[in-house]
Amino acid sequence: MSEVKVILSTPLARFADGETKFQVPAGTFQEVIDKVYERHPALRLRLADGAGALLPFVSVYVGEDNIRDLGTPDIEVPPRTTVMIMSAVAGG
Repeated sequence: MSEVKVILSTPLARFADGETKFQVPAGTFQEVIDKVYERHPALRLRLADGAGALLPFVSVYVGEDNIRDLGTPDIEVPPRTTVMIMSAVAGG
């Protein structure tokens, strides 16, 4: 099976049973993120709004590309690609 590597930032790991790295099947970005949500349902509320759009403070990189710069969730995520999901952390 062809898979992509998902890396979560440490603050998101608490919504993913402590996992910061795991694999899901390759496909379009939308298919990949849906598999992430299937594996860790609590992440959906932390990453996306009710319509499924990524929240403004969430950054997702497919390889070295920010998903927001790619223009569509239908881009293909090839096998062995790394998808990094990060949320902004406030502090002072």
